[in-house]
Amino acid sequence: MIIRQEENTPIGNYFHDNGILKVFDMLQNEVDEFEVETENIKAYCDNLITSLKGLKSITEKTESEYAKKKAQRNIKDKINAYN
Repeated sequence: MIIRQEENTPIGNYFHDNGILKVFDMLQNEVDEFEVETENIKAYCDNLITSLKGLKSITEKTESEYAKKKAQRNIKDKINAYN
């Protein structure tokens, strides 16, 4: 579903506020080293998994709110066209 983040950008805000790209970059830097700290890798993975699940949840919530607003707008338009 394509949605417009009309009044604000909750999906983008969540993504950036939780530092998903920063954690991914730290993970990428860690795994590219010849000596890796496995505890860091596990911690980065746990953080990313949690953040990505949250991103999915925010996306689903935003999607639901958008669908509701769109349905309400359609009903209002039909009522106005009827009058």
